[in-house]
Amino acid sequence: MAAEDSAPFKFPHVFTRDNKGKLADFYELGSRLGDGAFGSVFKGKCKRVNADRAIKAIELKAVKDMAAFERETSIQMMLDHPNIVRLYETFRDAKKVYLVMELCTGGEFFDKIVEEGAKGFDESKVACYVNQMLAAICYCHANKICHRDIKPENFLMQSNLPDAKLKLIDFGLSTQFEPGKPLTTKSGTAFYVAPEVMNGKYDEKCDIWSIGVMAFILFCGYPPFNADNDPEIIRKVKEGKVVFLSPHWDKVSDAARSLVLQMFTKKPSDRPSAEILLQNSWLHATSDREATGPICTDFSGRLKSFQANSRFKKVALTALAQQLKDEDVEALQNTFRALDQNQNGMLAPQEIRAGMLKLGLKVPDNLEETLRNVDSDGSGELDYSEFLAATIDKQLYMQRDVCWAAFRTFDLDGDGKITQDELSQVLNADGVQSSLGAESIKRMIAEVDQDGDGCIDFEEFCAMMKPANKRRRTKGPECS
Repeated sequence: MAAEDSAPFKFPHVFTRDNKGKLADFYELGSRLGDGAFGSVFKGKCKRVNADRAIKAIELKAVKDMAAFERETSIQMMLDHPNIVRLYETFRDAKKVYLVMELCTGGEFFDKIVEEGAKGFDESKVACYVNQMLAAICYCHANKICHRDIKPENFLMQSNLPDAKLKLIDFGLSTQFEPGKPLTTKSGTAFYVAPEVMNGKYDEKCDIWSIGVMAFILFCGYPPFNADNDPEIIRKVKEGKVVFLSPHWDKVSDAARSLVLQMFTKKPSDRPSAEILLQNSWLHATSDREATGPICTDFSGRLKSFQANSRFKKVALTALAQQLKDEDVEALQNTFRALDQNQNGMLAPQEIRAGMLKLGLKVPDNLEETLRNVDSDGSGELDYSEFLAATIDKQLYMQRDVCWAAFRTFDLDGDGKITQDELSQVLNADGVQSSLGAESIKRMIAEVDQDGDGCIDFEEFCAMMKPANKRRRTKGPECS
């Protein structure tokens, strides 16, 4: 066995790709969901697996700064969090670029506030929403991304259900930052912008101020810095005076008011981070964060099973995890939230150990070693996709439509086969091929290639996804 095969297998997780084909060959456009400054959003259905998506069609002539647009897209490709809308793939033609994204059917959070929260939501609901907003931003900040345009219009409701989750969207004004190096571009929306942004010297905590504005609105139904025009709004923002008017705030607890005021701390260096705010006792006591369900009893067994998989199956499961609908993995999503004590969207080994002990599960002696093998991007922690890939139920990932969505991630030219070159391209995003070498890629293909043609077709891909004792070549493309 080569030395590289005995070491933990590491690979990049950015499977979002620029599809070279035509959008119409893969998706059927449906109803228009909304319009923006640069184009429209449509409901789309994948022709091959019948999956619903949101497709944002952007007019190229409306994009003034293509480099900035490409940066926005690259940032969205990196993001992997249950409260952030996922970007699956992109298409381009002579006039437009199309972003194929996760479909959220509940509409804009702004509309929900207008329809249901004109007089303010109760504290439990506010705590739930604030917790989710902070969790999304905590993850962004941990990955050195500042959103810079936090507002109700940039959150979608996952569905129309009463307990639907929030999903952060629109990274058009977002930027990557370096700690200690101030941002200078004045950006944002007047009602929600932090005062330091208007001074042209700020950091990622401008997002915290914006969430404070949203929290204020959720409690009382009106913004804290209100006026008839933007200059007057900005003047009030810079003044930063927050008033809890009667009768709207009479029934709001002191603990809730305290949290809002913390987010409105004028001096950014004194303003709490998202991670610190997420530990607030009011959020813990009031939201449903703790009501997330137990860890499955065979949790450690699933982790061990994942590390025993072939290299290509590990890659395939991680790609597949990014294609799953929230409702299909709700229990695992809740487990992830329960384990993620600092809410940064990553699971450290100590968080997993503490969570298992809290729920009375036996912690294996070699837990850290197992987690190192599951940590397939080598970050030292488990991200959301790694967690799902390692713990997902076999009956779900063997379904034909789920497998096909993952298969398409690697079949770059859409000819129904995964070649060595295509697998190399997917795994070369972070220079992985140079460390593995062409021979390693070849061996990964050979592990799955049953007919010896040097490629992996869909039947072979499905056979790989089955448990070892059930693998056989079938006549059709069914996975189960």
